Amino acid sequence: MTLNDWLDVALRDLAPAAWDRMTAEYHAHVQDAMHSGLTEPEAVATLGDPAQVNRALRRTYATDEELSNSQGAWMWMFSLLVVTSYAAVTLWLVRPEAATGPLVALLLAPLIWLLVRREPQPVRNFLLATAGHWIVNFSLWMNWMLQLWRGDAPPSQGLLWFFPVLWLVWMLDAGRRIQRIQRTLKLGDRA
Repeated sequence: MTLNDWLDVALRDLAPAAWDRMTAEYHAHVQDAMHSGLTEPEAVATLGDPAQVNRALRRTYATDEELSNSQGAWMWMFSLLVVTSYAAVTLWLVRPEAATGPLVALLLAPLIWLLVRREPQPVRNFLLATAGHWIVNFSLWMNWMLQLWRGDAPPSQGLLWFFPVLWLVWMLDAGRRIQRIQRTLKLGDRA
């Protein structure tokens, strides 16, 4: 296998900054091995399985799709629209206290925006998309908790404890993704 064939598999879908950095490192490694007397296929074989290398690199660096994802702002706006509609419907059709969850979620929305607005664009897009899902879930969860507190058991009480666990998992996953995105963005800054 030639180095270019190996790189096509090993670096597939990585962001351009990571692609460039890893290409330079692997080229240098193969050149060093060839100066030691190995042929190109033998030197490339020392790099390992390109599919496994790709999986390892994708755990370390962001993919091109993650850096170019521009859906965050749209997801955020759509989520705010859903929560606003939920608040309006509950105020109008149900009872005013049933709108507490979505109204509190809407009050938290500007705080969330202030926290993420200074992040680099790829990080901000990811955080807004994640926060959009969270704000919808939070409004539902808060209403169900208030129902339970008033003695009016919500339809599925198991979800009351599921949502905080889901949020914890989301936070851990978000932290890992943000680290990968930031690590990849730093590679681009060095170039």
